[in-house]
Amino acid sequence: MDHAVFNTLTDTLSQDANVRMAAELHLKELQTNPEFPISLSKLALARECDLSPRHSAAVLLKSYVDSQWSEKSPKFRGPEPPTETKAIVRNLILTGLSDPTTRIRTACAYVVSKIAHLDWPDSWSNLLDVLVHHLKSGTTDEVHGSMRVLAEFVSKDISHVQLPVIAPVLFPELLRILKSEQAYSHATRSRCASIFRHAVEMLFTIKDEHPEDVKTYLTPIFADWNDAFLAILNKRTTDSPEIEVAEWGLKAEILKCINMSTAGFPKLTGPYVMPVLSAVWQDIVQLRPRYLRESVNSNPESTWNTYQDSDGDNIGFESLLFVQFEFIQSACRRVKLTKNAFIGEDGQSGIIHELVWSALNYMQMTDEQAESWNADPNQFIADEEDDSCSFNVRIAALDILLTLVDNYESRTLQTLSLSVNQVMTDSLNDKANGLPGWWKAQESSLLAVGLMAEDICDAIKNGESSPINVAALFDHVVLANLSAHDIPFLQGRSFIFASQFAPILPVNLAAQYVSAAVDAILNAQSAVVKVSALKALNNFNQYLNKEYLAPHQRAILQGIAPLIEITTEETLTLIFRTLSTTSKIDEQVTAEYESILGPLVMECWTKYPAEHLMAPTVMDFFETLASNPFMNPALSARALPVLLNMISVEYPDKPMMAAAIDLLAALIRGGPSPLLPGSIAQILPNVMSVLLTLEDRDILQSGQECLKVVIQKDLRQVVEWREPTSGKTGLELLLQFIAKLLDPSQSESAALFVGDLISKLIKKGGDLISPILPELLNAVTIRLVDAKLPSFIQPLLMVFAHLCIDQHEVVINFLSGLTVQGRSGLDVVLSTWLMNHADFQGLYSQKVSAVALTKVFALSDPRVLAIQVKGDMIITTSSRRVTRSKAKNTPNQYTVTTVPVKIIKLLCTDLTNKIEEEYAGELDSEEEDDDSGDEYEDDEQNEEPVDETPIGRHTSGAVQNSAKGTSVRDQYAFLSDYLESQGRPLDYFDAAEDEADVLDTDVLNDPIYQMDMKDFLVNFFQQCIQQNSPAFAECVAELSEVQKQTLSALLEN
Repeated sequence: MDHAVFNTLTDTLSQDANVRMAAELHLKELQTNPEFPISLSKLALARECDLSPRHSAAVLLKSYVDSQWSEKSPKFRGPEPPTETKAIVRNLILTGLSDPTTRIRTACAYVVSKIAHLDWPDSWSNLLDVLVHHLKSGTTDEVHGSMRVLAEFVSKDISHVQLPVIAPVLFPELLRILKSEQAYSHATRSRCASIFRHAVEMLFTIKDEHPEDVKTYLTPIFADWNDAFLAILNKRTTDSPEIEVAEWGLKAEILKCINMSTAGFPKLTGPYVMPVLSAVWQDIVQLRPRYLRESVNSNPESTWNTYQDSDGDNIGFESLLFVQFEFIQSACRRVKLTKNAFIGEDGQSGIIHELVWSALNYMQMTDEQAESWNADPNQFIADEEDDSCSFNVRIAALDILLTLVDNYESRTLQTLSLSVNQVMTDSLNDKANGLPGWWKAQESSLLAVGLMAEDICDAIKNGESSPINVAALFDHVVLANLSAHDIPFLQGRSFIFASQFAPILPVNLAAQYVSAAVDAILNAQSAVVKVSALKALNNFNQYLNKEYLAPHQRAILQGIAPLIEITTEETLTLIFRTLSTTSKIDEQVTAEYESILGPLVMECWTKYPAEHLMAPTVMDFFETLASNPFMNPALSARALPVLLNMISVEYPDKPMMAAAIDLLAALIRGGPSPLLPGSIAQILPNVMSVLLTLEDRDILQSGQECLKVVIQKDLRQVVEWREPTSGKTGLELLLQFIAKLLDPSQSESAALFVGDLISKLIKKGGDLISPILPELLNAVTIRLVDAKLPSFIQPLLMVFAHLCIDQHEVVINFLSGLTVQGRSGLDVVLSTWLMNHADFQGLYSQKVSAVALTKVFALSDPRVLAIQVKGDMIITTSSRRVTRSKAKNTPNQYTVTTVPVKIIKLLCTDLTNKIEEEYAGELDSEEEDDDSGDEYEDDEQNEEPVDETPIGRHTSGAVQNSAKGTSVRDQYAFLSDYLESQGRPLDYFDAAEDEADVLDTDVLNDPIYQMDMKDFLVNFFQQCIQQNSPAFAECVAELSEVQKQTLSALLEN
């Protein structure tokens, strides 16, 4: 068997394709033999053989373990070898950890790790003893091989359960090896830090549930490890390039561990932050000139960016800078610990000046980036977007600058101003001396200042002095760079810079820069400049009045549209954003270009129907064009035949069909109201046929939204139209579709918007739907009984909420007469409504629900009073900690209360939340410049009990604050103050408000949408207090202390 395996593996390396193919087939036959893995192990360890077949044997053994070793393996396909065979292989392969050849030793380590993952500890209980023995008394090769195994072992197979056995024997040996500079390679010592980091990470993930493990296994040894780390971080070899780059790899691994420890255990790491900061800072300063010399202005002979360690692993220099910059940011945020280091005791010294200067240097574009971006503008966009997924030294340095601004804004901006002035002077000297990369420092400085544009513009508009002399930059740098055609990146950055400061540009300059950007789009030779000008136009469209852009609108539309044919996805996204903003300048001008824009948007839509970046961008542009009243008729004539062809039962591409229905909805939404005669006869046959026949979730969801728009625009035309084959009216087909969605067999996600559709139908239908309204409400009530998804339940409940506002008595009478599964309809609706009100999403829905509940309460109907619903959550009084896992498995229990009491509690909590939102907003504005806090304070020694307060809008901030030490009396005091002053109207939308609500004219015109919810609730409660009814007094008696105090403050007013 051994010879067969050897000969067959040798043949797999043959240059003859026929020999190779035959050998590979023979190997598959041999794999079924129980002796096969033993023969592979022997061959891998046969030092007398050539390296190639040995390494192939080890790699094949690793694959064999994946597929045949154990049924536990996710790749298992069998047959599994006998237990005896496994034992022999385990013993053999362990000896490979001491093989003198690095490739074999490393391959054997991987095999050991694979087997350990499946067999340890049940079938290989002595593995850890063997590995630790190697660390203690093994050769250098044995230590290296064992470290490779342990690195995998600790990260994947060790849990806190094994810590009592592993930590006391493993950690001391790892620390000894880490400190043994002369005995072990940098790569081996790096793995010590890596293994320790994985252990720290594991302890962090369990520290809430097992805080004692941190005290037992980390705290006692942490000082020794950090002392060793500091010694290595402070060592700098300069006379041996090979050792120097190996040090970088070791330092990078150590800083990964320190960054993990700092994030997870801030109190434990506090004493070491300053010493580590000192060591890291020295490296950053020392390496800066070399980075500029060999990376920014590349040296063809430089090899420092990437190197191979003693294991043959590639390690990039950038990885060291990344972790160094990450630590700098972490230290900067710990203001209490590091303030003196960054800005000095006097606030005017420290390392901040040198750090800002370093950040500007490291932000400079490298020659490699410039070459790549010139060749591929799409990559330039992808790398330079604000939300880019790319990461490089330039971005990492930017992050440092932003962190400094967050924590030391005034001092950072002052320092940045000085640094930028120096950069401009030095770069002009370099230009005069003929240095080709002179422009890079200017470009990075404009990039840095541009990041601060919003704050600087706000300061200038408020009459404050600007911390940076932007005017000088425009006069002496930006204006000149706009014509720097031979330096496209600097020219492009100047365009972007000018647009970032558009809000404060003088009239003459604004027009000048817009004109220059348009000219660049039309005439620039460099794609980088065109792309930068597109970005600039987006900003100009956002910040400048239309009067500056209107003269150029035709040129922009004419110039941008042809670019689409020669660009790819990243650039297309930018082009469509620019087209969208430009199309809104003057809609009549845009309509002149329908013959260009219409085909363009339809072609791109069909090309990218489901691409996650492009599809939403194209859809946004289509909606912009569709909402243009001057363009909608022509665009509809062009798009409708294409869309209706796709909206067909026979059309095979279902995602494309759903997207087509979305585009159809956009066309209808932008069209006239009522719709043109014949529109429904053109649209509805295809739409209703698809919706009544297919079960695709996305199609059904898109259909509900589309029909809602149709009803909004012209329900009467829907009612009057008849389907030729069946003779049914459009309304009958619509009700048939609603019945399909409300059927209990239909998935809730597919019917997610049926409640909104019904609400719209009721609102617009009036007398047209009166005969079928009871049947419709009955179906909704039945569906609510078993509904589970909150996002499905809320729209169904809103059907009744809207009706209750004007017809609450009718709704109560109707629901009282229904019986659903042995319960009254009134019980079903009110119980579900009151259980979900606190978690309603969207400010408009919250307002409608609150107003409707006040109507139900004011009715004082005995049938409502008789219904009992869930009250408050019962909080356990046990002193035992409730962990997250226990909380998940233990159902919450609630008290039982009446509907009026529940309504008052919910509305009182709504009022409290609204008052606290205003108060919190004022606190945020007062404290946003306060650097006194340290976000890293924690209590890692104690189990954190699960917060048993239900999550939602009903959670009282007052309760949370009092738990943190603020007195309850103080909380009530600020509530009283706000009730006296009536606060101020909220001028912002709720973060969860549906975009569809904002587009719905019925919603926008509803007085409830415009009302101040806090004022409304204050008035409601004041009326209840003034009326002093026994029913309200009984409700107040059931309130919490916080809620009683809120109403007490109202009573005083």
